[in-house]
Order: sequence, then C-alpha cells, then structure tokens
Amino acid sequence: MRNYKMYILRKCRGLTQQQVARAVGISQSAYAMIERGQHTPRKETMKKLAEFFGLSVDELFFSDKSKP
Repeated sequence: MRNYKMYILRKCRGLTQQQVARAVGISQSAYAMIERGQHTPRKETMKKLAEFFGLSVDELFFSDKSKP
C-alpha cells in the first residue's frame, strides 16, 4: 500500500526523494520503494522518517487517515 502521507508531506515541502533519503541516511531507491509501499523499512528507519516529517511512527505508517 502506497504511503500517501510521505508523498504528500514531501511534495508540500518541495523536497525530492533524494533529499529525504539523504536526510535519513538511506538510498533514494530505498526511499522510493517505501513511499510506493513496495518495501517496509526497518524500525530505525521508520523512526528517522517519522522524526523528519514531524510525526510519530504510528501516524506516518499505521494511521488510516489519508491526510497528513
């Protein structure tokens, strides 16, 4: 399942996938797979992504709400 929150948050901030990936220490291709729902990140990466976007891990990855 695609992670629309990550996509929307990234786009609203005018960021590229590469910029987010670098900020959390993963490759752009890994980030793209996470955003598309093709890969589930490790817990430490989930924490870094949630912190980057200013949300909890639950809000970013497990909430049913489609809007950030």
